[in-house]
Amino acid sequence: MAEIIKIDSNTWRIEDGFVRFFLLEGDEKAVLIDSGVNCPDAAELAKTLTDKPVILANTHGDGDHTSGTGGFSEIYMHADDYIKCEVNIRYPGVTLKSVNDGDIIELGNRTLKLIHIPGHTYGSIAVLDMQKRILYAGDSVQKGHIFMFGDKRDTKSYGASLSKLIALKDEYDYIFASHDEYCVPSDYAAKVKEAWEKVQSGELEYEITDMFGNKVKTYTTEVCGFYVD
Repeated sequence: MAEIIKIDSNTWRIEDGFVRFFLLEGDEKAVLIDSGVNCPDAAELAKTLTDKPVILANTHGDGDHTSGTGGFSEIYMHADDYIKCEVNIRYPGVTLKSVNDGDIIELGNRTLKLIHIPGHTYGSIAVLDMQKRILYAGDSVQKGHIFMFGDKRDTKSYGASLSKLIALKDEYDYIFASHDEYCVPSDYAAKVKEAWEKVQSGELEYEITDMFGNKVKTYTTEVCGFYVD
């Protein structure tokens, strides 16, 4: 069973095992940011927390973030992940509401700005809650190990995407992550970028780990970790 934790009067985090997702409520509607790994009833769960119409917006298309997709008629997501992560195949009855960098979702006195940050996946986005000054970064910024192996990852763009978030640091005070600790400081994107640059330069040692039948390089730092081809 998912554990619901109220963050403030109109924001909740839903802990679904090793992953979490979020419900944000405005005056007119609400949005689920992701829908967990084992929560096919995420839409119904959201209705127990808000009487506003609920839409679903995904930070990316990995399976541990999309379990409740079937409860919605449409999903706000970058088109790259809708295809490359096979969301269209796993949830054929759900229509894509394609999002682009800089798009706005207005909830009613609560404005969300969508930021395209390819890296962890080609279609990864971050969601900036402009009034509350919170950045929802999906898997791209966290204290845990970040998956950067396989054909869904855009390793060439990841560093630039982190720089993009760093450039916006005056617009948010905290980053909310989908794994590990839910809240990290606003400077954490810079710390993750520094760790990633050390991986790219060959400065860090690694171990070989079996991940779902793949032999991957596992890097671990004090800031975060990475699983890399």
